[in-house]
Amino acid sequence: MEKTTYWHRNFILILIGNALLFMVYNMQVPVLPLYGKKLGLTPGQIGIFVGAIMFAALVTRLFVPWFSSRFNKKFLLMAGIILYLLASVGYPLLSSFGLLVLLRLFNGLGHGITTTYFATAAADELPQQKIGEGMGYFGIGTMVTASLAPLLALAVVQHYGFSAFFLTCIGVLAVSWFAIFGISKAAPVNPKAAKSALIFDRQFLPQSGLVFILGVLMSGVMTFTPIYAQQLHLTGISGFFFIAAIAGVVIRPIVGPLFDRQGPRLILLVNTVLLTLGMVLIAMLNHNWMLLVAGVFYGVADGAIYPTLQAWLFKVTTLENRDTATGMFLNSYDLGMGLGAVILGVVVEVVGYQGMFLVLAAVALGYIGLALWGSRATKIV
Repeated sequence: MEKTTYWHRNFILILIGNALLFMVYNMQVPVLPLYGKKLGLTPGQIGIFVGAIMFAALVTRLFVPWFSSRFNKKFLLMAGIILYLLASVGYPLLSSFGLLVLLRLFNGLGHGITTTYFATAAADELPQQKIGEGMGYFGIGTMVTASLAPLLALAVVQHYGFSAFFLTCIGVLAVSWFAIFGISKAAPVNPKAAKSALIFDRQFLPQSGLVFILGVLMSGVMTFTPIYAQQLHLTGISGFFFIAAIAGVVIRPIVGPLFDRQGPRLILLVNTVLLTLGMVLIAMLNHNWMLLVAGVFYGVADGAIYPTLQAWLFKVTTLENRDTATGMFLNSYDLGMGLGAVILGVVVEVVGYQGMFLVLAAVALGYIGLALWGSRATKIV
C-alpha cells in the first residue's frame, strides 16, 4: 500500500539528523579557508584542503552497492556521522598541509556515506506523487541550519577561536547521531544491490551533468567569497550566507509542488538566470549591499536548482536503483565541488578573485543553455 503521508517519526528524525550534519558542513565551509590562511596556506593549497573532502566522498560512493547489500541505512548513517565527528576532533590538532588534507579525505568517507543515505532514506519515506514536495521540505531543514551556520561559525571563531569552533562542530554532530539512533526501524538491506547496481548509468546523465556544473559554481562562491570579502574590507559575509539560506528556505516550498505539476524545465530556466546575476554581482563587489543582493540571487538559485535536479532524479529511478542513482548524482556534485575548489584556487592565483568570479559568471551564463537542453533529454513520468 503506497504511503500517503510522510510526516512521521522516521522522516522527521532523518530530516533533523541531515540538517544538523549539513549545519556542520556549512559551518566548516567558510571557516576552513580562514583556518588554512591562518596556518599560512596559499590559495591553491586552501583549494586542495577544502576540496579534498569531495574526492574522498566520490570514491566512497563507488561502493554504495556493496554497502547497500550488507548494511541497513540506519547503521550506515550512524557510522558516517561518527567518521565526520572524528575528523572534526582532528582539525584543531594539526597544522601540516599534508596531514590536514589526509584528515579532510577521512572526513570525506563520512561525507560520502551520510549524504548518499540521508537522501535515499528520506526518499524511501515519501509517496511517489509527492517526491518534489517531500524532498523540498527535506531540503528546508538543511537550508534553515545553513542559514545559522555561517553566523554561528564566524561568531565563535571571532570571539573564542578555532578550537572552540571545532568543539561546537563536535557537539552538533553528536546531536545528529542521536537523532538517527532514534529511528524506529531501519531501511532493509538489499542483498542484490552489489550484483545488480551500476556505478554509471547514462539514464542519469542529464541530472548528474547539470549538478556537476552547479557544484563547480557553488565551490567558487562558498570557498572564496569569504576571503574575497575580507580582501575588500567588507563586513557583510555572514549576512551574505544568512540571507542566501533564508532565500533558499523561502523558495523550496514553492519549487517542490511546481516540479510535481510541471517538471524541471521552467524552474531551471528562471533560476539559472538568477544564478548568473548573482555571480556578476559578486564579481563587481564594492559595497555590503551588493553582497546581500547577490546572496538573495545565489540563495534562490541554489535553493531551487539542487532540489529540482534531485527530485527529477528520483522521478526517473526505481526503488531498486535509487541508492546507486543517488551515489552517481552526489558524486557528480562533489566532483564539481572538489575540482572547482582546486581549479578555481589556481585561477585566483592567475587572475585574482574578481577575475575568478567573472569566469564563474560566464560559466553560469552557459549553464542556462545546458539546463534547457538537459531538461528536454529525459521525460518526466
